[in-house]
Amino acid sequence: MRNLIDVENTVDYIFGRQNSDGGYTFSRGTESSAQDTFYAINVLNMLDVKPKNVKKTVAFLRSLQHSDGSFDSVKVAYYVVESLIRLGYNYTKPVDYFMENLNKFVESLGNTKVVYPDVISEVETIYFSVKVLNSFKVPVNSNRIVKQVLKLQNADGSFGKLGYNKLASTYYSLSLLSVLGHATNKLGKTLSWVRQCEVPSGGFVGAPGLSPIYMVMENIYFGVKALEVLNESYGHPMETLELIAKFQNPNGGFRRSIFLGISEFESTYQALSSIETILKSSFIDDFRQK
Repeated sequence: MRNLIDVENTVDYIFGRQNSDGGYTFSRGTESSAQDTFYAINVLNMLDVKPKNVKKTVAFLRSLQHSDGSFDSVKVAYYVVESLIRLGYNYTKPVDYFMENLNKFVESLGNTKVVYPDVISEVETIYFSVKVLNSFKVPVNSNRIVKQVLKLQNADGSFGKLGYNKLASTYYSLSLLSVLGHATNKLGKTLSWVRQCEVPSGGFVGAPGLSPIYMVMENIYFGVKALEVLNESYGHPMETLELIAKFQNPNGGFRRSIFLGISEFESTYQALSSIETILKSSFIDDFRQK
């Protein structure tokens, strides 16, 4: 990975945005968030770098859970729980409310008529819920959830209804099906659809036929990770690796757009995770991390 991007600069970018409370934020002068803290911890882990002020970070994460065990949202819960696990710490309060609300999320899957602008996929919430419940070893009705997810599959093999990002919905659907033990290797149409999103010059677009000119980092990430879940190789791994490197800003972080933009923790995480995934699956010796 060091042959491809400026790793040291990325580490400096992450550490330079840790607040005094132990949490992280992608932009200096703003409050720490569960999301950015999750991304920071995982970026450092991918780079094999130990985080600083771990006890403060743990205290910050635990402060995001309310006295009744709830969180502000399912996403916050996911970021907190997964971050604590990554740091080797436990949670201190019950999460019974997740079990109570999981059925509501399942029932709404495929039935909702509202598109929320801050949600990239209608499968996102149920995916995060199941991941958190699995972390607590809480059983879920896998068959029921699988049936609901499969209802979101389109005739072309993609997943997702309404106005959401179909590549994102396809990735989250595949990941959720995999977590629940459903055989994703039988989804031939889905594989074909994802491959049509892959661009010969590198990267992925949000749907087949879209122009790659305005490519964004999240679509590269969702495409790379979707093929990983399907246990399939990449058609243009070298081109995609070289393209991702072009998203890195001088401060070490990565931006969302190939053209311009500030560095964000989410885009930085997506870039490094995509690179790591491709290197693990492809025989590219010159770029393998030493």
